[in-house]
Amino acid sequence: MVPYLLARYVPISRWLPGYARTSLRPDLVAALTSWGVMVPVALAYAGLAGVPPELGLVTAFAAMAAYAVFGTSRHLKVTVSSTMAIMSATVVADLARGDPGSYVAYTSALALIVGVMLVAGGLAKLGFVSDFLTKSVVTGFIIGVAITIIVGQLPKVLGVPRLTGSFPEQVVQLVSRIPDTNPYTLAVGLGALVLILVLRRFARRVPGSLIALVLGIVAVTAFGLEAHGVSVVGEVATGLPAPSIPSVPLQALPYLVLGAVGIVFLAVGESVGTGRSYGATHGYEIDPDQEMIALGSANLGAGLLGGFTADASLSQTATAEAAGATTQLSSLVTSGLVLATAVFLAPLFQNLPDAVLGAIVIAASLGLINVEEMRRYWRWRRTDFLIAVTAMVGVLLTTVLAGMVLAVLLSVLFLLYRASRPYVAVLGRMAGRASTFGDLSRHPDAAAIPRLVIVRLDAPLYFFNANVAKAQILEIAAREVPPPHGVLIDLAATADLDVTTTDMLFDLVRELRVRSVEVMLAQVKGTVRDRLRKTGLMDEIGEDRVFRSIPGAVNDFQRRWPPGEDAAPGAPTG
Repeated sequence: MVPYLLARYVPISRWLPGYARTSLRPDLVAALTSWGVMVPVALAYAGLAGVPPELGLVTAFAAMAAYAVFGTSRHLKVTVSSTMAIMSATVVADLARGDPGSYVAYTSALALIVGVMLVAGGLAKLGFVSDFLTKSVVTGFIIGVAITIIVGQLPKVLGVPRLTGSFPEQVVQLVSRIPDTNPYTLAVGLGALVLILVLRRFARRVPGSLIALVLGIVAVTAFGLEAHGVSVVGEVATGLPAPSIPSVPLQALPYLVLGAVGIVFLAVGESVGTGRSYGATHGYEIDPDQEMIALGSANLGAGLLGGFTADASLSQTATAEAAGATTQLSSLVTSGLVLATAVFLAPLFQNLPDAVLGAIVIAASLGLINVEEMRRYWRWRRTDFLIAVTAMVGVLLTTVLAGMVLAVLLSVLFLLYRASRPYVAVLGRMAGRASTFGDLSRHPDAAAIPRLVIVRLDAPLYFFNANVAKAQILEIAAREVPPPHGVLIDLAATADLDVTTTDMLFDLVRELRVRSVEVMLAQVKGTVRDRLRKTGLMDEIGEDRVFRSIPGAVNDFQRRWPPGEDAAPGAPTG
């Protein structure tokens, strides 16, 4: 039992013993490359989350190590994330009320709550929730967050006081403070931003953020820029905090839980979606339920060490893959290097300009603004474009947390709307294929069966789409000329019937009977047949009017209603 549980819930126990030595060199190269990118990003995102810079390193170390042990993706990097950092700050800021100690406690408590939710969800096999956030909603939400982050980081680059209030208020404040820009700070920040973007464009494998970080420290130290008003990080604590559970007031827990729900939805949607994408590219499958457990473990590790919420990093994953990463060993090595940085190298960052950190965050956030994806939505499906824009505007006009709630609601409402409007196809016999039936609107060579309307429901019947389906079927039957003698409903997509759908079928049978039209059912699954018998609907329709296939139902109808005849033995009389 123990070996089974170990193999089931700790995937590293399966792949590490059989690790191929040929993968060692590319994994080590990828680990070093990821470390060079990770360190400046971790320091920068800590500021985004509102916690001391060393906690960015702690979060990156704990999250990457935990995911490497429990994750099923060979390539995914779960670590510090700009989206998670800003969401964490949004949830915690009002609770902490400016107290640094309380801020860190609330931040790590939020990470722990997120971790518990994710692990519990994975054990309960709720990995399917990753499908509840539509891609268009996630795209719009992330673009809105990215714009919010960029505006929030511009004061660091300009050397002006930080912004407060809603996004529109921050924009107004930013514009009013532009005349107060510190030229030295602007030179450092703008120079770092240009350097990072140029290297990203022409030398993607060169860690631009790390180079900008080193040059920023050198510039401040060599030219005494701090005396000219260039703000620096200051003292960075060394070492690794002892694992602990933060103490927070009980009355704050409901608000933290509410914030954690939104974070969980986004984290699962982003991480599982990215993991599936890389799995499909490299020919392996991931386990969504185990991914929730792995993501939860990453957040538990970060929370216990005082860090903030973690998520899959698209940029880190892409960087590691481009550098040749083949397994999670690269993540383990990177996390070890980050830990060594936190323990031994942290004092080197005290002269790091805040403007460089702002530039690093802005550069990373620019990569989240996927204009091409928005163009694709516009070309392919305008509805998805409008949903993405709505999610983006929701973030910009409210808060990140409210925008997340709006994004989740949009996804669920969009799902329910589509499911509540099932496409009802009218079928006819395909030319030259007596037993094949196709949609008449898509197959001009298909021929309708005289006096019989065949409809196919291209979605399962549920309580929220039953009446819509009924109205469509009645409308189709009403516009037939001459009036039909029968309506054949293909129920292949339906695996069960609830009370509402059963009542709808009762009503449909009776309404069509008043018009002297019989109802027949085809491709009825066993579970649906059982429900028909239990509710008495089978007696209402007639056992001999329920068929396993459309051709069988059509043959029976034509036997009773020969073409050209208006009446036949056994036909309904009204």
